[in-house]
Amino acid sequence: MSVGFNSNIINFKSSNISEEKPPLHNEKLLNEPAADNKILESDHMDSFELAQEHKPDNKKTFKQKLASIAKFFTATEEITKGTAKGAIYGTLAGGTIMGAGWLFGALPRGFKKGNSLVQVFKHPFKAISSKTKITAGITAIGIAAYHIVRGNLQANLHKAFIDKKLNNN
Repeated sequence: MSVGFNSNIINFKSSNISEEKPPLHNEKLLNEPAADNKILESDHMDSFELAQEHKPDNKKTFKQKLASIAKFFTATEEITKGTAKGAIYGTLAGGTIMGAGWLFGALPRGFKKGNSLVQVFKHPFKAISSKTKITAGITAIGIAAYHIVRGNLQANLHKAFIDKKLNNN
């Protein structure tokens, strides 16, 4: 498993987005008094007709369908990788904390109390303190959550890259 950064996303800029903002109001209306209601009605009707004309079609092209399939599989792959990494690294971190708690906490206590040394080796989980168990569990869950969220964000980056390629070609 490798950790990297996709440099193709750094300068993401869609070619469909215009740089200029459209004016919010008709400049003629801002400069003149609002006594003439005919101008207001005609401008309102024009904007209503424009809104009716620019309805987006819900039909997807073959290219868009193919892109949505690619986005699905890419997202699934990245989230699965993140979940697997989280489970593996979280388990390793929790196990390491538990082992260190046993080695540096329970074992010295077992040497001090002669009778409990046998119990430390027979039942190591019982010999570890509750504080160590809770710390190991919280650490394991935190590391797993981090990798799952990171996998989701990585999936979003790949989806954006696919959208960029779809819009630019």
